[in-house]
Amino acid sequence: MTNTAAPRGLAARWPTALALVTIAGALVLIIGTDREAEFFGPAVATMAGIYLMAYAIGRPWTAWVAFAVLSVVASVFHTLAVAEVWSVEPGIGMAAVLVVLWLWVVARRRFTESTFSLETAGMVFFGAITVLVVATESTTAIVLAGLGWLCHGAWDAYHFRVNKIVNRPWSEYCGVIDLAVGTSLLIAAAA
Repeated sequence: MTNTAAPRGLAARWPTALALVTIAGALVLIIGTDREAEFFGPAVATMAGIYLMAYAIGRPWTAWVAFAVLSVVASVFHTLAVAEVWSVEPGIGMAAVLVVLWLWVVARRRFTESTFSLETAGMVFFGAITVLVVATESTTAIVLAGLGWLCHGAWDAYHFRVNKIVNRPWSEYCGVIDLAVGTSLLIAAAA
């Protein structure tokens, strides 16, 4: 007879364990650089994009794929900006990606679903925060980025509870990171 019980203990919390590793990397960037807004502002739109991409595809587990794809896109925007090849701020580029992903949702005719309005509001809200981070001065930009991360942590908690759009391991992983990074950004801004 096989044991089909759900994993317990640490095995059940693997998204949190993975998040702690990711948080360590984020803290190295926050402590070791003076570019918090530059690195973490565009990530607010990236996080919203992950949800939109998974929503467009229609399979909650694809949030993990969306994370990989949009992380590469954001990294390319950062690399082009640092190399002065492209004059568009990475945050503006990621906000534009949100619009493209939203149009993909519409093209897939997902706008008839009840969650479309919520996902659209998330796109507008997190995209606006990202644009505000780009448009403001350093300390204010860091505060806005931190608040964006904390708000996205609440977004993750909601999606974890309703178990829609993304799967629970993703919303747990992302939520733990969002709360820690958002708090760390606010502390960095105050320091």
